[in-house]
Amino acid sequence: MADQPAMSRPVAGTQAAAGGHAAESVLAIVPARGGSKRLPGKNLRPLGGLSLLGWTARCAAAAGMPAPLLTTDDTEIAAEAKRHGYAVPFLRPRELAADDTPTVPAVLHALDRHREAAGCDPALVVLLQVTSPFRAPGLIREGIARLAGTPGADALVAMKELHVALGHVYRDERGFTVPVAPKSAERAYVPSGALYVIRTQALRREGTFMPPRCLCLPHSGLSCLDIDTPEDWALAEAAVAAGLARPVEAA
Repeated sequence: MADQPAMSRPVAGTQAAAGGHAAESVLAIVPARGGSKRLPGKNLRPLGGLSLLGWTARCAAAAGMPAPLLTTDDTEIAAEAKRHGYAVPFLRPRELAADDTPTVPAVLHALDRHREAAGCDPALVVLLQVTSPFRAPGLIREGIARLAGTPGADALVAMKELHVALGHVYRDERGFTVPVAPKSAERAYVPSGALYVIRTQALRREGTFMPPRCLCLPHSGLSCLDIDTPEDWALAEAAVAAGLARPVEAA
């Protein structure tokens, strides 16, 4: 039987705060290509007995999300994703799965395929990267609710706070250290990779998950870990072994 297309639907907790407007329709998209140079096979590698695909699937389900739509070029990853309830109605073209392929073109391709099947776009797209296994379901719920309830915003990104103020951040200028913002006591943030939420129209218009009117959702601790290197993986394994992190229980 053919795979069923991913369905976007209103998600509990996304109702706008003002005026009692209907909840936004939301589609979660999970990119997971087959090639990984720095950490080969990371999408399928078991962490605490569960693949990174499994960690993200359980978190999304606990957040009340519909089945995430997977975009991958790899048949083994597709099969593992299906075991965890992902919608996998297509394989990503090889030209959108190269080492230097940005995430946005792959997501837009997935959105186009979803629109062909569903007949319309979702109001919101939630990007969940499997390399952030320790994100909490509450982070997803809060991110969707905040964006849906902020009409003037186009996107929201989960951020981790730098441990120093901007006045202590430097850049390299021809080998010399130059302060980014001398004497500034302002706090600074960088994307953690754990969550991106964006209005579909803004994504199609701007071609980025960080358009000008982008909300910041700070979070901290292990939920900010983005696994990209063997060192990141070792830290994740140590956290699981120490009981500091564990997968959400399957429903």
